[in-house]
Amino acid sequence: MSERITDAIAKRVSAGDRPQVFFWDADVKGFGLRVTNRGAKSFILDYRIGGRQRRITIGSYPDWSVAAARTEAGNLKREVDLGNDPMGERHADRAAPTMRDLWDRYKRDHLPRKAARSQADETMMWEKLVLPILGKHKVTDVTHTDIEALHRDITTQRGTPVRANRVIEVVRRAFNLAIRWEWVEKNPASGQLRNPEEKRQRYLSPEELSRLSAALAAHHEPVSADAIRMLMLTGARKSEVLGATWEMFDLDAGVWTKPSAHTKQRKEHRVPVSANALTLLKRIRETAEGPYVFPGKGGDQPLTDVKRSWAAVCKAADITGARIHDLRHSFASLLVSGGASLPIIGAMLGHTQVQTTQRYAHLYDEPLRAAADHVGKTIDMAGKK
Repeated sequence: MSERITDAIAKRVSAGDRPQVFFWDADVKGFGLRVTNRGAKSFILDYRIGGRQRRITIGSYPDWSVAAARTEAGNLKREVDLGNDPMGERHADRAAPTMRDLWDRYKRDHLPRKAARSQADETMMWEKLVLPILGKHKVTDVTHTDIEALHRDITTQRGTPVRANRVIEVVRRAFNLAIRWEWVEKNPASGQLRNPEEKRQRYLSPEELSRLSAALAAHHEPVSADAIRMLMLTGARKSEVLGATWEMFDLDAGVWTKPSAHTKQRKEHRVPVSANALTLLKRIRETAEGPYVFPGKGGDQPLTDVKRSWAAVCKAADITGARIHDLRHSFASLLVSGGASLPIIGAMLGHTQVQTTQRYAHLYDEPLRAAADHVGKTIDMAGKK
């Protein structure tokens, strides 16, 4: 049936015994009212685009008045005349990937390329911090303001400003991949202001290292104590030491070959170990049973952390303000005092970029000053002859 639809008509019409009936408007072609036998009524628009017949629902009656629905039908018809497909756009919007979809693909295609520790860390960031806030958002709908709010929430509500910076960096990388996958055109995380970070480097003095060694000797957890000793003697990263297996070591040659999957730089790192480290390894090897140098409980998995032991031995050694990672910095400082060059230090620590090792350049100030003083004294003495 076809006549101008009015509010009076919309109010009184029914489908009777039929599942549904359509009442078509006489003024706006394709505009109609659909009525079901359950009494539900909704305004629709039929149109053709690209040779295809489409039907889009405008809204339900009486939430939409007839006048408002007719106006919207006119707007939609103008979009169709311009070559747009309102229904197709609606379908595309419903199918558009969400931030959870972005995480799923990132986790599947990109995350496996990273070290196990990084995988676990980024997974925690997404599942605990990002997805609870942005998970249901369409990727295309996320704005710079949304990212700024996420950064602010982690900074102020959780009180972890440095963590907030790391989360935004992870999200920024994910959006760069989304651009490559043609999910979005712009990266809303780019240009985000970061919280200031104070680069803190703590070097343990020889006296502190001596007290630490004594505390480790008395510590009640020998596996954790040996792991910390290995960190002191090699300058290796904590994840490299805790995940070390016996097959990585050639105890006869005194060489530790870290596979790419265990290194931050994702490259194999072959490094000689000192005589002291070799002695430690041989002593552990005498009673070792499993594949891991520093096994956890049960022996079939590696030790996962030494935080409690570190806190205990630092307290016993009267050492304050030191992190486990500071053993790596201290190792580098001892190499400097032993006359090692920056390239040698970089090779020992597994650095792939010169600027990473350059942080230790200031440690050369005193030996360089002593060398300059020696030259000055030599010239002065020559001038007095």
